[in-house]
Amino acid sequence: MNRKKLKPYGIAVLLVVLYAIDIFWLSDFLGAWLGLLGTVVSEALLVVIAVGVFLVFRGRLWSIFPFKKPEAVKIAGTVVLWIGAYWGALLITMVIAYFFPQEVMGAGQGIQDVMVSAPVLLSLLVISLTPAICEEMAFRGALLSCFRSMKNRWAAIIIVSIIFGAFHGSIWRMVPTMLLGIAMGYLLFETENMFYNMLFHLINNAFPILLLAVLNALLKMTGTDLIQAAGTSAQMTELPLGSVALYVMYGGAAPLLIYLGNYLLHKGQPGYENGVFPGEKKQTLILLIAVGIGMMVLGIFLLMFSVLVEGIA
Repeated sequence: MNRKKLKPYGIAVLLVVLYAIDIFWLSDFLGAWLGLLGTVVSEALLVVIAVGVFLVFRGRLWSIFPFKKPEAVKIAGTVVLWIGAYWGALLITMVIAYFFPQEVMGAGQGIQDVMVSAPVLLSLLVISLTPAICEEMAFRGALLSCFRSMKNRWAAIIIVSIIFGAFHGSIWRMVPTMLLGIAMGYLLFETENMFYNMLFHLINNAFPILLLAVLNALLKMTGTDLIQAAGTSAQMTELPLGSVALYVMYGGAAPLLIYLGNYLLHKGQPGYENGVFPGEKKQTLILLIAVGIGMMVLGIFLLMFSVLVEGIA
């Protein structure tokens, strides 16, 4: 990057402004004009902006967008890390939805409409594959590279993740999206390979699509229409406390899964050559078990409380 022309933080501001024009203005125009194809074009424009800006300022593209041959153990670590991060983000989403059900359900209605109405392969292209490539190059690639000079890498990851969450256009989706963004930023910093954070993003967006496809097949066996079922879900005005309690119980496994995923990412490297829980990490194991048990107990308590309240009502 040619610092004499424009310093990294200046490039970050320029990228954010151009991304905002694309996401909050051009995407609506392209969507109205081209339909789902417009969404793909809008995502592709993020890559054009990211690459174009660094070409203008003579950035080293191979260091801004690092790609290497993936390793099987790190792919496994990425998947396990995603499961843990997904459960954590889902738990937070459910807690927010308990207090603001209509706002949270309404925030994802547009994506849900696409998943319900479009063919599975088209949904995977528009909602999963395209964002996994384009948004990762735009945010974890170009934007995050502007903050790599910061002494604290977590500060850089969090700043970009906040921007990433805000660009999803809903305050109700911002926090869980930000947390997933932190996991993807961490993946890039630890592996220096965009393949893994792209894979994380791909799995995260593909999972609900595939889940809906399975649900649709099951509903067809019972003669129920998926669009009608989705419409009923969208009209839900209250999330039962018992449902939140179940997510709290499941969420207890999230820290352990994140730990295991991180171990697989670093397996064989210095500090990770003595197994998953070497002697010097006994306290970490105890803490993870305590957190899991604590959340399980809290979930059971909330479940019993919800049953009691519903019984009185």
